[in-house]
Amino acid sequence: MNSENNSTALTAAELAQPTPPLETLTYSVTETARVLGVSLPTVYRLIARRLLRPLPGLRHKRLPKRQVHAYINSGQPLSV
Repeated sequence: MNSENNSTALTAAELAQPTPPLETLTYSVTETARVLGVSLPTVYRLIARRLLRPLPGLRHKRLPKRQVHAYINSGQPLSV
């Protein structure tokens, strides 16, 4: 009668397996500074100059990883 439910239900062994951590798609300002090898004020200056753009509408500034890595690969000097 409930054969469909039994086939899709997770077993206790499957539930006990640790889930792999999710990869984040953004960096905090601190993480961005660490990745770029610069200070926090430098990251804020890059944001002020609009060389890096944090995601809108968030309480804390989060910068997309793709954008940070694109900036690194652009070859622009980090002296701000």
